[in-house]
Amino acid sequence: MTQPPDATQPVNPMPPPPPAPPGGTGTQPMPPVPPPPPPRAPRQPADRGPLVRAVLAVLVVGLTVLALAVMVNGQRGYQDWTTWAIFATVMAAAHLLPLVWKGEPRRVWDVVALATVGLVFYWVALVLPFIGYATSFAQTMAVACALAHLWLLPGRR
Repeated sequence: MTQPPDATQPVNPMPPPPPAPPGGTGTQPMPPVPPPPPPRAPRQPADRGPLVRAVLAVLVVGLTVLALAVMVNGQRGYQDWTTWAIFATVMAAAHLLPLVWKGEPRRVWDVVALATVGLVFYWVALVLPFIGYATSFAQTMAVACALAHLWLLPGRR
């Protein structure tokens, strides 16, 4: 409950004045507020195409060389069918061409397409008949990476 006002005290209808500003400030105006920074333009997503193509090209070479260098059932690709192994390695290495040759995209694509056809021919002629070997999986993955790399290269019609 509230108590009634004391009759001995005068009632002041005005509120008390605000407190005085701290010493030394006086009535100086406030410094202007700096404008907010301009809004940033939204970040454009990075183009990951070149990175994906580079990883695929390296996988083509790495898997091909791995499959030809590992000995399975007493056979090693580089020892038992040297000519074909060198052919497959050169065809796989041609996938590294877009990383170093920044020529006309159509011409680069044509060279890599020929190398992919050579690698697919090698796979059908030498890997497919022995598909049960452990290294056949690596060769199959190398050919799959070669086809994906070719598909993602610029210059394709």
